[in-house]
Amino acid sequence: MDDTLYLLDGYSVIYRSYFAFFRNPLRNPQGENSSAVFGFFRTLFALFRDYQPQNFAVIMDSRVPTFRHEQYEEYKANRQETPDDLHAQIPVIEEILQALGVSSVRVDRYEADDVMATLAERCRKKGRACRVISGDKDLLQLVGDPVRILRPGKDGIDEMDRDAVYRDWQVWPEQIRDFLALIGDASDNIPGVKGIGKKTAADLLGRYGTLDNLYGHLEELSPNRRSKLEEGRAAAFLSRDLISLASDAPLPPGEDRYELKDLDYEAAAPLMIAQGMKKLVEQTGGSPGAPGRALPTEAGPEETRRGDELSPSWSPRERADLVLSREEREAFAKQGACELVRTREQLARWISRAREAKIFAFDVETDSLDALTANPLGFSLACSADEACYIPLRGPEGAVFDEPHLKQELSSLLTDPACRIVGQNFKFDYKILSRWGIRPGPVYFDTMIAAWLVDTSAGGYGMDRLALDYLGYQTISFDDLFSSAPGSDENESGGKGRRNTSKSGNSKAGRNFGDVPLDQAARYAGEDAYVTYRLYTVLDRLLDRRGVRDIFESLEMPLVPILADMETVGIGLDVFALEQYSGELSSIIEKVEREIHELAGHAFNIASTKQLQEVLFQERKLQPVKKTKTGFSTDTAVLQELAREDPLPERVLEYRMFTKLRSTYVDALPKMVNPRTGRIHTSLNQTGTATGRLSSAEPNLQNIPIRDTQGRRIRDAFVPRQGWIFVSADYSQIELVVLAHLSRDEALMEAFRTGEDVHSRTAGLIFGVSPEAVSAEQRRIAKTINFGVMYGMSAFRLSNELGLPRKEAEEFIKTYFGTYQGIGTFIDETVARAEKDGEVRTLLGRPRPVPDILSRNRTVKSAVERVVVNTPIQGTAADIVKKAMLAVSHRLGREGLQAQMILQVHDELILECPPHEEETLKTILLEEMSGAVALSVPLRVSVESGDRWGAMHQ
Repeated sequence: MDDTLYLLDGYSVIYRSYFAFFRNPLRNPQGENSSAVFGFFRTLFALFRDYQPQNFAVIMDSRVPTFRHEQYEEYKANRQETPDDLHAQIPVIEEILQALGVSSVRVDRYEADDVMATLAERCRKKGRACRVISGDKDLLQLVGDPVRILRPGKDGIDEMDRDAVYRDWQVWPEQIRDFLALIGDASDNIPGVKGIGKKTAADLLGRYGTLDNLYGHLEELSPNRRSKLEEGRAAAFLSRDLISLASDAPLPPGEDRYELKDLDYEAAAPLMIAQGMKKLVEQTGGSPGAPGRALPTEAGPEETRRGDELSPSWSPRERADLVLSREEREAFAKQGACELVRTREQLARWISRAREAKIFAFDVETDSLDALTANPLGFSLACSADEACYIPLRGPEGAVFDEPHLKQELSSLLTDPACRIVGQNFKFDYKILSRWGIRPGPVYFDTMIAAWLVDTSAGGYGMDRLALDYLGYQTISFDDLFSSAPGSDENESGGKGRRNTSKSGNSKAGRNFGDVPLDQAARYAGEDAYVTYRLYTVLDRLLDRRGVRDIFESLEMPLVPILADMETVGIGLDVFALEQYSGELSSIIEKVEREIHELAGHAFNIASTKQLQEVLFQERKLQPVKKTKTGFSTDTAVLQELAREDPLPERVLEYRMFTKLRSTYVDALPKMVNPRTGRIHTSLNQTGTATGRLSSAEPNLQNIPIRDTQGRRIRDAFVPRQGWIFVSADYSQIELVVLAHLSRDEALMEAFRTGEDVHSRTAGLIFGVSPEAVSAEQRRIAKTINFGVMYGMSAFRLSNELGLPRKEAEEFIKTYFGTYQGIGTFIDETVARAEKDGEVRTLLGRPRPVPDILSRNRTVKSAVERVVVNTPIQGTAADIVKKAMLAVSHRLGREGLQAQMILQVHDELILECPPHEEETLKTILLEEMSGAVALSVPLRVSVESGDRWGAMHQ
């Protein structure tokens, strides 16, 4: 029997799982975040399957402050507080572990690292093998026979012995403690020696061996290094004390074996199913090497559901059950057949079959994550739900097909107007094919977009996730092709690698899909096609049941090639301008920092929440506004309120704003310029929001501040191609226009029909003066209320934003709804309809499920009501912008202009064109955008041009 003791760093896996799904969290049937629970047990069962441990324990952190907090008050003080929805999952994980019979160990006042160090040392003394599963670098100091670290990474698990530690860090395990003492650890707020980096620390320890010996030979060092080390002496030895692992945690005797006996999967099954992990339950029941009694393959009798209505709170699998027969579900849960196409005759036969079928699923395999540089390696094709083919362009042995011939054959199929292409995140494939020389015809059906429209509240829309949710099918992972270890970063919210929202993953850490033997590649790639076809057969029917086919076919699908082209074209960036601005910001930040320290009377770490709390609430005696688990809050809203009575919080807000500008945009954007194109290529995501708005990522260009000088300086760095100009078209107050149309409020509609300044008119009605007599301050108040009402702005927030007494803010809101009575009626009716339907829709019919609208928790219900009111307004505005994008794109094509649409930011479209097309382009934008949708009030568009983005719409 293998006596190795396996110790799993519980919180490491829990945090990693939670944040892996942070943007699109997984949710259990009750609508609660379950990302950490799912990720933790997926990793745990993978470890059981692949390592088959006989002795195993999960080590958890102390619930109370540790001895290190007593030693150093600032220890981990810079960490963000744990999110509430993560905290809530930890007891669930522990309950399932207890039901399984897996030991979970926690010792008060000791961190998990100390408990693992204690157990590892006990094993070392007995000559017993120990494997610590953690990504924490502090634990590397434990390495040495018979103790090793199993470190999870993107490509599986690395087993760290002494040589591996030295390879990665250039120091030996026994030097890790001194190494970290020199460089510090920002994540734990451990100071280290200022100015000593990894390379220097490794060099010094290579020469002197230990921290003590190093400090005994400072006279041998250069003046610069000696000075840094002398100044940082106290910090270095304090850091070493904090980093040192305790090997004497008070563990009960005899509890160091933690033998895994028969695990009670049956007892754990109901708890796991309650968290939405039925498929994981079924998979684990069949896992080879899983000790103990197997899980039942079914949670209970499953009946085929039928009905005319789809409750928005149902899970995707329940939606699928409405349209799938039992036979279909069983067939879809099985692996299909895939033919490896090697000859021209086979290719001709499959091309002919696809033409006859007229509808086929198509997918591209590539050699890179980057659509701008990736080359196609092969193509998969499915004309039915149970068979597919893989057509390799090249493989491990080199070229398989003659490229010009294959390109000609595929082009004839993909551009055939009689054929309809089905894809999963086909925008990626479209960009690859376009660069390869094929411009596919209209994309008929994208399963990712269809799934999003069917349920905008789902956790993710990658193929792997959709296959599990809708088909009960477990796909092959990219890592499986390389027999990787468990615990890899497969993201359930987006699917694995190439199948996720960004379609990435065909090359990981030097492992290229082109190196996979063709028979394995065919099975993997063919699966992409027949699973996509299966999803199409389900989602196609669900589009009708959800009443979203029209918006899918007329709006979302035609947008795919437009967004693909926009991403490919990109936008120019003046790197020198941002480098210059970065220097200016650094000076400003230093000045604001000095002012804060002068106001405080001493220097302190402004970025440290704990130190800021002490300055504000202990030293300056300011009244705390709200409390968190780590003390009194210092968030933006709190600082804004405190700034009314003290100048220091206002300076802190300025400091945060300038440092965020510099780190998020000014210093980051130049690094994102593509070296091949010299431009920035953001990703425009159709499925990233529940309202229908496009989202921007890598980089996010939609969050650049608009109205202040700093934001304009950043936008000034965006430039058109040489010799061209920007032309920008911006909808004027589109969300207020939509509100006027939806509410049918006569006063608001009249303002837009007559072309009055809506904010001045509102101010006049609220304050009882003529619009001409409205002051700037009155207009500011009216503008804040006009926009705030769409987001459910409270009197508290209005008083904070405008610096007004709460009572006065309440009166303004009351007067506003008395003036615009139609808006109040619209809000009440919209909430009532959502309570009845469990969803809310935009003007064009885009649905958004709101299952918590009937929550008995008043805080939850109020938050959902704000969503219910805002979604029809913001979502309708987003739909209008998308219709405008389609109209403008088609018009540009009809008139044969060179102008190109390059960016969409909320209500603004940005194009670039040669100067001689400027006036024609402005006319097109005005005509097409103002006529995108017929409303009861006019859509007004502002069009400007310039040689920099920031020069327009100032």
